[in-house]
Formats: sequence, C-alpha cells, structure tokens
Amino acid sequence: MLADTDWFVLLLMIVLLWLAWPRQPSVSHHANVTARVQRLLKPRTSDDCPICRQQALLSTATAAPCPLIIPWRERKSRRGRPKRINTQGFACPNRTCAYYQISDAHIHAPAPDGSDGTSERIQTLRCQACNTTFSTRRDTPLYRLKTASQRVAEVLTALAEGVDIAAAARIFGHRHATITTWLTRAGQHSATLHNRVFQHLHLPHLQLDELRTRLRSHTHVLWLWVAVDPLSS
Repeated sequence: MLADTDWFVLLLMIVLLWLAWPRQPSVSHHANVTARVQRLLKPRTSDDCPICRQQALLSTATAAPCPLIIPWRERKSRRGRPKRINTQGFACPNRTCAYYQISDAHIHAPAPDGSDGTSERIQTLRCQACNTTFSTRRDTPLYRLKTASQRVAEVLTALAEGVDIAAAARIFGHRHATITTWLTRAGQHSATLHNRVFQHLHLPHLQLDELRTRLRSHTHVLWLWVAVDPLSS
C-alpha cells in the first residue's frame, strides 16, 4: 500500500494537471446580451446608409449638366405663314413636353390656333412640339368663365373698394354665388402670384410714407404707414 506521502504527491500532481489542462473560454449570458444589443441595424432608407449617402454625393458632383433645349424656331420648317400673334408669357401645359413651362417666345413652341368665346374673343394656342391646345386664359381667374372679362373686372374692383357681395349682386345683377366664386379665384391667384414674385426681394432704396383717415366719428383717427420701393413702382 502507498504511504501517506505518496498519496499526497499523487493528489498534488492531479491538481497541477487539472490546472494546466487547456480549456475553451466560456461565454456568459451578459456577453450574449451585449453582443445582441450592439449589433448593426439594417438601413431602412438610403439616407440611413453612409455608403449610399456617399455614392449619392459623388453622383451629384459628377452628374452631367442638363442638355440645353433647342429653340423651336431652329427646329421647325421655314415654310408656312409667319406668326403674327405674340405668344410671350404663355407656355405649354403638357408635363411630358420638352417645352413645358417655357414662356420665352424665342424658345417655346406655342402658336395661334384660332379663337373661341361668345361674349368676347379668347385666343387658343397649340404647342407645335406635342400638339397640345390650351387657352390663353389658362391658370388665370378668368379661365372657363362665360362672363366678359370687363364685367368681372368691374365687379372685383367694386369689391376691392368696399362694396358688399350682397350689394354687388343687386348692382350688377349677378348671383351671390357667382360673385363669391370670382372673388375666391381672384384671391387664390393673387396669393400664388405673391408667393412666386414677392419673395427674397433685394430693395436698395425704400421710402416711408403715411396715410391718415377718419372713421365715422371725428375723434377716431387711423394712421397707416407704407414702405414704397420707388425704383419698381
């Protein structure tokens, strides 16, 4: 039988072998949770992906400039009757046309195509590039109105001067709903014109003026201060 010292040496060797034996690193539950939280998320749109954003910037920087539109007068035949009606300010309303929203008479393609209307003459234009016909009153408050433009202007002028809609209906003989429609369309067109033209203005010189008026009672006086641009007005 082995002595006590032999048993002690054998036990010590077993312990040393167990400590020296190579082991695989164990992954704890906390490490799994951390790895699961820190994983990369898939981008939902191109704006979430840095590679897509970089490619978009490169494509924008290296994009070729838009080709210049050839004026229609250089493409059409020189034969035929010359155009006698000025088409400056009118543009083709067809979105698929190459001359869409081009109002320059030296570039665009509209040409006179007869007239229409019972109370007054309304000119019709036709785009020679895509054969789209449209009225010169398109995108205006007078579009598709059967009343003469002079009468509509008289009614709107009276409303601007302070005449009530009911009083204007009695004076001019038009229905209340008709005058309301004219007023609404004129207001929407004026708002669109204001947002398109009267934005980001650079006025080098302004003049300040005032208006003084009284309301019924002589004791109630109103002052209105107006800034005027003398160069454009």
